[in-house]
Amino acid sequence: MIPTTIPKGVRVLPPPEAARLRWIQKKLLTVFRRWGFREVLTPTFEYLEVFAHEAGDGVYGQTFKFVDRQTGLLLALRSDLTPQVARMVASTMRDHPLPLRLAYSASVFRHEEPQAGRQREFFQAGVELIGSDRPEADAEMIAMAVEGCQEAGLRHFQIDVGQVEYLRGMLNALNPSPDLRRRILSALRRKDAVELELTLKPLPAEARLKEGIQHLTTLYGGEAILERAKGWAVTEQSRFALENLTQVYAVLRTYGLADHIIIDLGETYAFDYHTGVVFQVFTESLGYPIASGGRYDNLIGQFGYPCPATGFAFELEKVLAALEAEGILPRDQGPDFLIIDFNPDKHQALHIARTLRNKGYAVARDIIRRDLEGSLHYARVSAIPRVIVLGLQGMPGDRLTLRDLATGTATTFSVAEFCQQVTDGTVQWPT
Repeated sequence: MIPTTIPKGVRVLPPPEAARLRWIQKKLLTVFRRWGFREVLTPTFEYLEVFAHEAGDGVYGQTFKFVDRQTGLLLALRSDLTPQVARMVASTMRDHPLPLRLAYSASVFRHEEPQAGRQREFFQAGVELIGSDRPEADAEMIAMAVEGCQEAGLRHFQIDVGQVEYLRGMLNALNPSPDLRRRILSALRRKDAVELELTLKPLPAEARLKEGIQHLTTLYGGEAILERAKGWAVTEQSRFALENLTQVYAVLRTYGLADHIIIDLGETYAFDYHTGVVFQVFTESLGYPIASGGRYDNLIGQFGYPCPATGFAFELEKVLAALEAEGILPRDQGPDFLIIDFNPDKHQALHIARTLRNKGYAVARDIIRRDLEGSLHYARVSAIPRVIVLGLQGMPGDRLTLRDLATGTATTFSVAEFCQQVTDGTVQWPT
């Protein structure tokens, strides 16, 4: 017997949820297009080696793997789109002028424990800006993330921005063992100042260097953090990173976006993968980011084409969850019209439907025999806002009633008059 339940961590999307997903997808892709990004498509399954270059947060270990029956090679379901875009650039776009502005929206698959609402298949929409190492490129990513949130309708959000080279410069000077390095990064990720101090205390290093790492748990806030951080930038690599972040912030201030930005120099998001500015998008209503990204200058070179790059992606279900938490999730809406026809001859109903569809309206016909109340109930359940009724007892055969289900208002037209007004764009809908 075929199972009737859905595997854990996977979900189907009935019409309302599917419509919302496509709605937010369209909103974000519109933002990307406004900034000059062109959409690319990548395969759903891929050679496993493409994702071996992924770093950070164990994404590679979460990849679904299987064997190609024809070649015996290991394949994988797409666990991230950035490596695929990087491979595309390195293999087919070397001759294109830089920078490349590429966008995408697709599902990704990761083997995660399906708990606390986590999914094994989820949707992303993101961009990659390839070929520029300028601060303007990093600022453009953050500005687009802000505009994406605004386009979606989110009111309460912030962008946490860090620069991983600031910390990396200190760690390189400290040169801890791999185990101690993991413990330091873990403590920073959790902003655990006590554990960080205990971990650093026995290490044979300059006190100023250890103090600089400890202070990373406090270097969180507005523009003033950039000035404070200068006192703890004890290595040349850290000083260069701080100057870079300061330049990025200056561009964001020019954009008028400083109010949305929080500086976090203790940010360790995908630390081993990123090579510069990183950021995550948070909302007041959720305890996890709805988008993240940053600079990854080393990735494309691993495909044989050294090239700086930066990018980010929204997780669409998380954006929708944030909108729902703020009470601004768009309401479900089905087709624009339902035609309810009690006439034996269906020519008029078909003519009306064709006239409306030619003007871009979505029209469904109620093709199941039932009484008027049953058809109206069907329209309400299907989130259809307006119905057109033909052939009711006592109604002339050449007339229709247009009813708005939200207000209950009804207007009567001749079929010819209604179709002409629809074609001319002069019809007045009931309100």
